[in-house]
Amino acid sequence: MTTKFPGSLKLVLATITFSAAILVSNPMAYAAAQDYCFELTGKPTASAGTNTVQVRLVHVADGKPVPDAVIFESKADMGPSGMATMPAPVKPMPAKDGIYSFAVEPAMTGTWALHLAAKVQGEAETVTGTIDADLVK
Repeated sequence: MTTKFPGSLKLVLATITFSAAILVSNPMAYAAAQDYCFELTGKPTASAGTNTVQVRLVHVADGKPVPDAVIFESKADMGPSGMATMPAPVKPMPAKDGIYSFAVEPAMTGTWALHLAAKVQGEAETVTGTIDADLVK
């Protein structure tokens, strides 16, 4: 027994099949914010109560840095040390060669969390991440 479909239903089924084939064959068609991560680029440097923390944003699939992201939010707290309600002032510094720098003024020495939010060209979602860093007062 053969099932016959009206012409419009055939068109709908063909469109769905074609769309599914494109999505499966092109993984970049559904890239998302979780395809990126922030990485600490080295040990933070301290001078006069201010720590400079340097990070890079990396595309996980190929390990390449993302040099042109717009980091629009940066916050620090002592969450890793059990004191998430203790914030520290954070000042973004100019990015250079895909390295994003932040001046953090911790109230005390310890492990601090630097929470970041960024926009990446071509991505609809906001990329967020947290970097833990040992900072000194």
